Order: sequence, then C-alpha cells, then structure tokens
Amino acid sequence: MRSAHVMAYGAVVLAAVVPMACMASGDEEPSVPVRPDENATSVLDGEAPLPDADPGDEPDGSVEAAPCSEAGWCTTVLPDVDLVMKDIWVFPSRAVAVAESPTLGIKVLEWLDAEARWRYIDDGTQNDLGISAAEQFVGKIWMPNENEVYYGVSRARGFESIPGYIYHGTRTAQGTWSWARDLVGNGNAGNAGNPSIGVWGTSHDDVYAWFNDTIYRRTSADGAPPEWIAEYAAADPDFGTEKFFFFGAAGTSADDIWFAGARVRSGYGTCALLVRKTSNVYGRVADGSNAQLNRCTERAGAQLIGGAEGGLTDIHALGLGDLVALKGGRDVIRIKAEGEPYSTAIASVPMTVSPGALNSLAAVGGDLWLGGTGRVVRGGAVWDGGAFGLSTIWAGGTPMTQAIWQVKGTSNGNLWAIGVRNALHKTTL
Repeated sequence: MRSAHVMAYGAVVLAAVVPMACMASGDEEPSVPVRPDENATSVLDGEAPLPDADPGDEPDGSVEAAPCSEAGWCTTVLPDVDLVMKDIWVFPSRAVAVAESPTLGIKVLEWLDAEARWRYIDDGTQNDLGISAAEQFVGKIWMPNENEVYYGVSRARGFESIPGYIYHGTRTAQGTWSWARDLVGNGNAGNAGNPSIGVWGTSHDDVYAWFNDTIYRRTSADGAPPEWIAEYAAADPDFGTEKFFFFGAAGTSADDIWFAGARVRSGYGTCALLVRKTSNVYGRVADGSNAQLNRCTERAGAQLIGGAEGGLTDIHALGLGDLVALKGGRDVIRIKAEGEPYSTAIASVPMTVSPGALNSLAAVGGDLWLGGTGRVVRGGAVWDGGAFGLSTIWAGGTPMTQAIWQVKGTSNGNLWAIGVRNALHKTTL
C-alpha cells in the first residue's frame, strides 16, 4: 500500500465531532471534550431505557418481516451486533457505510437494495495501523460514484503522535474492492479527545480531505501517483491553547466549496469557523474571538455567526453560494453569499423536539433531516413559517435510546438513519 507523508502541523488537541462547550479553567492546558460514550442511552418521553442487546445474539442474516416505524423507518440486519455506524453515502439502489467496533475495529459495509442485506467490503488493512480496535476513529465518507469510495481513519485519543490516513477504495471488474491509503498528517492528541478527519469532493478529479486544522487536495502532477497536498491551514491562534478543527465540507462546483469547523480555546468555548474556496483562493468567511469566557465575539477579518454557541459540525449546499449548517448541536444556520457580510438566518430546533444536542444535518427533498440521541428530526420550510418535528423511528411504540449519528439519502423516499447498532432505511415519503 502507498503511504505518502505530506505535511505535519505541531501538537494538535483532538476534538469530538459533536458540538463542543468548555468549562472555565483558564489557559494552563488544552481541554476539549472527550469522545462521547456512543453506547450510552438516554430516557425519552418518560420511558425506561431498554437493555443492551445480548452480544451472543448473532444476527442470522434473515431479512424477513423487518419492523418499521409509523414514519416508515425500517430496521436492517447488521452483520455484527456491536457495530457503531458512523457515516454513510447513499445512491438510489445502494449505500456504503463506515463503522467502528470495539472488537472488530473499523469496518466498511455496502448495502444493495436488490439483496436487502449488508456485507463487508474492506480488506482489513485499515486495522493494521498499530491502533487498538477500541481506540480507532473513522471519519467522514465520500463517494464520487458507485465504484469509488474515500474515508478517513485516525486514533481516538493518546499522548503520542497521532497520524491521519485517507483510504481510497475502487471496485474491480470482478466486483471486489481494491484499497490504498495515504498518510495526511501527524498531531499530538494531548490530554484526550477525538480527531476530525474526512473527505469530500466535487468530482472524481477534485477531491479534498481534512485532518484537524488542515485541508488537503488530492493532486497528481506529470503523471505521478496522486498525493494529498496541504492547501490551507487554520494557523492563526489568538491564544496559546487555541486549536482549530474542520468537521465537514460542501459545495456545488470546484469554484464553490465550503469547509466548516471550529476555533476552540481551552476553558473558554468554541466559535464557528467557515472557509470558502472560490477561484482557487481560500477565504475566511466566519470566525469568532474566544477572548470572553463562554462567549464568542466578532474577530477582525471575518463575520460572527450568531445562534447557539459552538462550532459548525455539519454543512450541506442548497445551491451556488447558499448552504445550511448545524451550529452548537441546536441551530440550523442558512448562509448566503449575497454580498459582504454574507447573510445568515437562524432556525433553532426546540427543546421539546430534541432536548439533547443533535449530531448531523442533511438537506434532502426540500426538507432538513437531523440525527440525535434516539431520534430523527425533520424540518420543513423552517425559515418560512414551517417547523421542526420528530420523525418516529421506533417500531411498535418502543423508544430507541441509542445515538443516531447520520441521516442521509437521495430523496425523502430513500433515506438512511444510522448510529449505534442500528441502520434504518426509509423508502416511503
């Protein structure tokens, strides 16, 4: 396997890919939230939490009588019971997902509608990096077509140098998958936390990756094998313990690409970070100063995005210069490039709909879809008199208590909600 080292950037504090908030403790040492317990449960609507599945209850591969909720979310059988489904890329008749397992490490799965089942497509080499299964972290997945996939891998926590790897898979003529990996950077994990790593692109020939504070582009010169070249780094801290993290990307073309993330200062809080690439130039659209405790204020050279305190953890492009982003696990921000400063509109998910923070955001079929702990939230026309509401994901009235990490799809009749030990498929409007 090819392993090309591109660029390293000093000691890096790893951040969770969930909204962050820090307690006041001064600037003596970095302190960002550790990775949440993905197997934790919460009580919904006064119901008692359900017992965890018995690890000995292995699925038999049967697809008969899959239970479905009133909203049309149907369970699918996973090949192992302890999979935490972290991200998914969806096509009209298939989907590819990445998962973590404390026993199996990182796994890559493909779903085919025609077969109505999940199967593993990785070659196992993503678990040969000298990282224990319990410490492996898988980032965002992206696919330019049905026969090509990218995803990021790193270590969840530790004190030594933490590498980031980008895996690239291609489907062979025989229907199997061939895999290669590249090293995209090293950082020190510090006291605890998670890395931020992932891939997104506009086409087969225009692919980007991010690892913590740096954005890379897959580049090939003079017929040489492609390399991940660092194109942009958020490297302007105002304070010694400030760190930067990119969490997602979106866009409409090679000349309209957005990268969302956060500026984090130990003990003070997290401010939204938004970078846009146009005409091959990166520009800082939004940023904030952590000079005041638990409050972001305007920073010279960029506008401040209001709403819930926290970073931008997921974004989705609605059109040219028009996108939505999840901020602070609570607010959906619509940002339009309509001059300087860019216009912003805020729609907050009510606590009555989701008392806990939300993990992900997608814009599908004219609606907004968000995932959280034990719930999927659907929003329609939220800036024009519409509202957010629950889309029931449990069958038979029994609440689901585990985290939903992503909701993605090609239409409102082809949606996936994935998370801890679950992959739910919705094929009805």
